[in-house]
Amino acid sequence: MKNFLRCTVLSGLLFAAAVPTAVAQAAFNFEDIDTLIEDNRLTDAANRYASVTVSFFPERATRLGYTSANSKLNDRSAQTTAEALNALRSVKEIVDELKPNQLSQAKQADLQLLQDALNADIWSLEQNRIENDPLYYTEAFDAIYDVMLKKTTSASQQKTDLAARVGALPAVARQAQQNLVQPPAYLAQQAMEKTYYAYLAFDEVTDFLLQNEEDDVSIAQTKRNAQNAKQAIKQLFDLFKQLSQQPDTPDFRLGQEAYLHVLANRYQIEQKPSKLAKRLEKNFRSAQQNLAQALEPFSLETAEEEVTVVDDLNTAPTVQELPQEPKKKAPKAKEVPPSAQDFYQAARRMPVVPASRNLIAALTQDANALAEFFSQDGTLPASAIHFSVKQMPAFYAYFRAYLFVPPYGNQYAPSTDLFLRLPSGNKLARQEQLQRDFNVPTRKLLLSGELVPGRYYQTVATNQLSAIRRLYPSETLANGWSAYAQQLAAQRGYIATNEERLFLAWLQYRRAAAALLDWRLQTKQYSYTQAMHFLMDENGFDQTDAEDLLKNISAHPGRAVSYIYGLDTLKDAHAYFAKKWGKQFTPVQFHSLLLQAGNVPPNMLEKEIQRLDKEAKQQAKQNDLF
Repeated sequence: MKNFLRCTVLSGLLFAAAVPTAVAQAAFNFEDIDTLIEDNRLTDAANRYASVTVSFFPERATRLGYTSANSKLNDRSAQTTAEALNALRSVKEIVDELKPNQLSQAKQADLQLLQDALNADIWSLEQNRIENDPLYYTEAFDAIYDVMLKKTTSASQQKTDLAARVGALPAVARQAQQNLVQPPAYLAQQAMEKTYYAYLAFDEVTDFLLQNEEDDVSIAQTKRNAQNAKQAIKQLFDLFKQLSQQPDTPDFRLGQEAYLHVLANRYQIEQKPSKLAKRLEKNFRSAQQNLAQALEPFSLETAEEEVTVVDDLNTAPTVQELPQEPKKKAPKAKEVPPSAQDFYQAARRMPVVPASRNLIAALTQDANALAEFFSQDGTLPASAIHFSVKQMPAFYAYFRAYLFVPPYGNQYAPSTDLFLRLPSGNKLARQEQLQRDFNVPTRKLLLSGELVPGRYYQTVATNQLSAIRRLYPSETLANGWSAYAQQLAAQRGYIATNEERLFLAWLQYRRAAAALLDWRLQTKQYSYTQAMHFLMDENGFDQTDAEDLLKNISAHPGRAVSYIYGLDTLKDAHAYFAKKWGKQFTPVQFHSLLLQAGNVPPNMLEKEIQRLDKEAKQQAKQNDLF
């Protein structure tokens, strides 16, 4: 309890910048006293929530920017879970007592974000993940890399924190062996795969800890601790392998009631089930049509290649053309939707990427050029661009082509890094990897979706948001913005060639398929076998692609749907204000207000934009008076 109170005091300092400065400078007005008090009560509740996070969820606290938690891993025990639940419920009682109509307009969206984050955390703990979710234990690997990959003001402190987390891995392995009780075999299989990669790559963690180390005693101790940690990873692998082979394990699918709860609280998606299902089905059909259109230029190329020119000497001579009977009109052929195989075939004819190209330098140059492109284009407000492109750690390189690490919400020295899986092996292997991961269209989609005008640009442009909006943003709008940024890049001419538009259409098609399957699988309309049939037999996905997609759906229920819902929310807002403002509408004005609002709950976006627009106009009038 003492530790909890101490963290409460510390976290209060972290949130102090969110409100008090503005309050202190405002003229005192008795009519506003209720609003001031209620706003401060909200800030106090957010402080308490932050203290619970630092005390009980150090892995998450690191990702929120609280460096005081960097030396610890989560305690995955029943006692800690019960204590965390009690602490979160106490905070929720305070939050539920707040009166939205007494809050300032800006704080009403903050309240909703805080409520949703609390509800999602409480529900997640109530699901008893320590007993039934093997993937919860593999999150410890990510927590180690969270400390290793981020820039820090103190290299020695970074090593100390990293060593402490490495030293805690044996405890994680013991807790997994004690706690896990016949979890879903499919989740255990995924945990086994991730643990295998962590084992293979662990030497890179050891090497990081040994950098610039000269003391023989410290070197020996570091090696012993690393060896113990590696042995713990092996024990986890053996456990997950055993659990993955158990018969009659629980179903990994959530079921409709639990799934709707995740959508509502984790992703702020509260549409009626029947309407949401129709939206996802309609979106998939639309994505099919877009892919078909994007494939047309490549279908024509294939047809032209297959034309055979017949020599005149091989043509039978005729004296006179006989009159031909009028041909009957052939029945209209049934339209066959495109499949993943059509895309794979077209993609194989992509221009080859030069194997000798310095990928990091090339991507850095491309990203800076893209930032300049959008600032000169007048679509987005200008923003300073500072990020680093680096080689990806081997652990992540086993299962992804890149890793984007944005600034953390409360980080004192924010930094942004894009890690790339660099080609390895012989010349042919490097060439094939470059062609697959970083051909020109893929590189442009990566740049526009993750950097500019995607996630990185949004993070930089919204660094003046309230603490609550920085720490607990709507993931739905964040994911929607990434998809929206790629479409914006196409509309403004950055994604322009047939090849680039094809890859964009493919990405949208893949997202649409993932969202539809997310819904059908988690609501138990589809079994795993039916989902694989939908992907491979009905839509032509190859087995590896289909398996990867289903792994993401099972590990992150609702995330695939959030991309579709978030993108639709942003497009609807764009159309609404374009019509509302008429000739006064400009893209840069709309996007500026959108960025100022941040990733608020989707149902509050239009209200927030209207509030910000009204405040901007009032401020302009005041400026004119003076």
